[in-house]
Amino acid sequence: MNTDNSINDNGCSTCEQGNENYTTFRPAHRPNQTFYQYDYRHTDGELFLTVAPTLVECRSRRDKWLEKRSKMYKLFIGFRKLGEFDSVLEAKKFADNSGLTGVFSLRGENYSDSWYATKKV
Repeated sequence: MNTDNSINDNGCSTCEQGNENYTTFRPAHRPNQTFYQYDYRHTDGELFLTVAPTLVECRSRRDKWLEKRSKMYKLFIGFRKLGEFDSVLEAKKFADNSGLTGVFSLRGENYSDSWYATKKV
């Protein structure tokens, strides 16, 4: 956990996978109030960022993000991410209507599916 004022390097988060970084700051428009800038990088590399008046609020937002994220399905064609969906059916309808051809992959918590789509005649 990094708590110094250098959680970013040239505007990019320095947070490592599976870790959190945070720092405090006082904005110019509210000089008497302290805020936390909070970064959390998931073990898959995706970054969560937030600003809140307390560290408890930052972690609460992260936990909600993680809970929502675990219920999402991510659709790929090859290595290109096409989107995130709330259900398998929604993702497969999107893939079917996309007009794209190739290998589609759908990943979710305890779920994995792949299929090949050819050009429709």
